[in-house]
Amino acid sequence: MRIGVTGAFGFLGASFVAELLERGGWEIVAFASRRTSNPLFDPGRVEVRALDVRDRAAAARAFRGLDAVAHFAGKIGYRAAERAPVWEASVLGTASVLEAACEAGLGRLLYASSISVLGEPEPGRLADESGSPYGSPAYPISFASPAEALAAVDASLAGDRSFLARSRSPYLDAKLASWELAKRYAAERGLPLVTLFPGTAVGPGDLGRSISALVDSVWEGRLGLALGGASSFVDSRDFARGAALALERGRPGEAYVISGRDEHNLGYAGFMDLVSRTARARGGRGIGRPLVLPRAAAEVAGALAERLAPGSGLSRGLAAAGSARNLCSSAKARSELGYEPAPELGPAIEACRRFSRSLVPGAAPWDPADRG
Repeated sequence: MRIGVTGAFGFLGASFVAELLERGGWEIVAFASRRTSNPLFDPGRVEVRALDVRDRAAAARAFRGLDAVAHFAGKIGYRAAERAPVWEASVLGTASVLEAACEAGLGRLLYASSISVLGEPEPGRLADESGSPYGSPAYPISFASPAEALAAVDASLAGDRSFLARSRSPYLDAKLASWELAKRYAAERGLPLVTLFPGTAVGPGDLGRSISALVDSVWEGRLGLALGGASSFVDSRDFARGAALALERGRPGEAYVISGRDEHNLGYAGFMDLVSRTARARGGRGIGRPLVLPRAAAEVAGALAERLAPGSGLSRGLAAAGSARNLCSSAKARSELGYEPAPELGPAIEACRRFSRSLVPGAAPWDPADRG
């Protein structure tokens, strides 16, 4: 069986490729745009092809002869200056992949969305695959309904991106619009789509520093402030196993949360405390219990940092997204796919830190055989 993987050298994509190589039985075409390697796997074990997923014709040609495609490509960004590039990569790129998948007659498209599209559950509950962010005034999205999100996609495909000026959190808007578009393709075009809702992954392979910057800052005792939101955390290697199971066993038209156990739904302050305790047990410095910034204060601080200290990484969009409570359950994946996340997050945090240290000049390189 031959599978193409977009974003194959990013964090989740590389974790998935490494898992498929470990399992065997797949010939892998690793589609690359910017990166052409990730220490998680030997690129000599896959066929590497350049592909800009925004080029629909090129994608359709590249997908011919494949049995399946796993779509992980996209861009994470929260700053106002990143609105257009995030939308282009994550929405227009996904639109191109969806259309190309139909043209190529793929037998299966595995699409990585985000738990952010499930919104915030009611207090005391966890979101599942039927969750929605619409109708919550505090949730930082720009769309009031699926129709409004799809209208923004259609407008952008026609060249009108003026709506981006009002986006509070570019990444959240892009992931939500992409999810609505994917559902439309499944319903109207019969695309054999299996959707993944990844939790916040922690582990090796994070070249883009999406989580390892936080882990390193806490491990080294450099960060004592936390945003007030929460997320569902998962070992990136568990996510990869769950994604492989969804590829093999997932039902077309269905979606699966692939995250940790219920107890791995943590506030960011709680996650940072866990990192601290893990760090101190391994000789790191860690921090005390972090100070939590309320949502309004976080957004004001983020807006000021975005304007006055753009290199800090903090922005209004990040503060808004980080103040949301994205708590969810992997129960469906566990019951239907046989997915079983690890009982503890500590090993994932340790592996994340080991990977970060392996990237320091002069350090021993990451061993792809280190699968935790």
